Amino acid sequence: MIEQTKKQLFWEIFRFLLVGGIATIVDYAVFYVFRDLLLPASLIESGAWDICSLSIATAFGFGAGLLVNWILSVKFVFRAVKNTEEAHSKKGFLVFTVIGLIGLAITELGIVLLVKIFPEITLFGVTKFLLPWDEWLAKIIMTCIVLVFNYVGRKFFVFK
Repeated sequence: MIEQTKKQLFWEIFRFLLVGGIATIVDYAVFYVFRDLLLPASLIESGAWDICSLSIATAFGFGAGLLVNWILSVKFVFRAVKNTEEAHSKKGFLVFTVIGLIGLAITELGIVLLVKIFPEITLFGVTKFLLPWDEWLAKIIMTCIVLVFNYVGRKFFVFK
């Protein structure tokens, strides 16, 4: 790994967070479209469908965010890499994706568990903003956890 100064590392993490923010907006937008518009819980009156809809929406949102994150990470975030060609290769993308899929599994499990254990949440006098607050809160918590996992994994296994 190329030695980085504290300043270079700071700006790399800043760019990672910025790119992560953009990818997260894409992820949440796609999640919302699938969860509320394409595969709403009301489509099939079943608790099992509700969980399936939640998981499918999470996976599609994640996939869209992953693609945006890869493109922006290659172009913008990880500049100080030992072997640029290797980091930007199909193998690099595969490792990037595997790390992302592990993050997706953590996210899926966390969101389903959190939504099941959270009580109904009321903010500003309402129980939902497009989707129920507990789903947004679960998604935000898991995004923060997986953000750290993704940075460390991608920094050490893809963008060495």
